[in-house]
Amino acid sequence: MPSQTAFISGPINTGPNETYFHTHYPPLLTAAIARNDSFVLGPLPYGVDSDALSFLLQYPVPPTRITVFVTSQEDSLWGLQLRALGVNVHVVEGNSTRDRDAAMTAASTYDILRIRTGKEAREMYGELCREGYLTNTERNWRRRRGIGEDEKVEAEVVNGDVRAGLGVKEKKRRFLGKALGR
Repeated sequence: MPSQTAFISGPINTGPNETYFHTHYPPLLTAAIARNDSFVLGPLPYGVDSDALSFLLQYPVPPTRITVFVTSQEDSLWGLQLRALGVNVHVVEGNSTRDRDAAMTAASTYDILRIRTGKEAREMYGELCREGYLTNTERNWRRRRGIGEDEKVEAEVVNGDVRAGLGVKEKKRRFLGKALGR
């Protein structure tokens, strides 16, 4: 099987000692590394972006297999530090995180991500928890599958899909209820 490109996405707040990242991401990343896949991720110096970049470089994954996507503003903030690590830096057109994330979806073949369940979000944010809030990470998952923002999909379904690595037709059957042929 030819190598693919994984889009790594996740929350900005990964908890004390990056617990969220270390609990959910290493098995998915290790499997992708073993397949000799490449990786695209965002530039944030905290959260899953930062944790994943550190994980990949320490593994070690050659920096040439890692591309960090940035807006022009992010490039001016963090571009020099990223280039110093030897990773590829891709400056996208547009200045929003949605523009950047859409470019990463287009440049990748699958997702490594996880979204918090309702219970996890309530535990993490307490009174500040916004039930039904659609995170950028969930938007990334939906974008690849053509699922609209108004369609209800439970976190457990998203997370199970990423772990299972289902094929595109299988995903549509499962999430949209359509009977698609194999």
